[in-house]
Amino acid sequence: MRLYVTPTSPYARLAMIARLEKGLDEIELVWTRTRVPDDPMLVFNPSGRIPYLRLDDGTGFEDTDVIVDYMDALAPPLRFAPPEGEDRWPHRARRAMARSLLDGVAVWAREIVRPETERSPGIIEHERRRAARLADRFEAGIGSPAYRGPLDMPQLFLFCALDVERRLPDFDWRTGRPGLVAWHARVAAMPSVEGSLPPAGV
Repeated sequence: MRLYVTPTSPYARLAMIARLEKGLDEIELVWTRTRVPDDPMLVFNPSGRIPYLRLDDGTGFEDTDVIVDYMDALAPPLRFAPPEGEDRWPHRARRAMARSLLDGVAVWAREIVRPETERSPGIIEHERRRAARLADRFEAGIGSPAYRGPLDMPQLFLFCALDVERRLPDFDWRTGRPGLVAWHARVAAMPSVEGSLPPAGV
């Protein structure tokens, strides 16, 4: 199996962390470039979306959620599925909110790499305000037990969203949010997270 990733995609980073958390070293990482007409991945992944998991039989999956679910099932027990019982819906709510933060800052990051004359100040400001509101909400809840356990999907989405600051200097989620800063530092030091950083020169 091969996992196609790019060094800038936070969604790819999430899939790479999950791969390491599950100990799936047999899944080969393939560093690629997207949004180019000669991308060889387009032959088997016509959408061109990253990450993409190509199976040994030539079929595969796109979409981070689908890929993580598949990898999770490869090496029981399940680590990233929603829990059963009364914790299920709070878990799903945290996951959805963290996914909203990631999706928004990803739009923001893509907007600022466009030529300056083609950027939309309205989109940038909308996503900046959304990110600030969500960061405040996470700061208010980051001390709960839900953020102290092993990495789950809500935490993976949240970490990868905050990590977009590496490409988005104006994304200031740290100021006035000491709990979120401390949580991010703890997660960033985990071996699976450190190991998912792209190698120099990629």
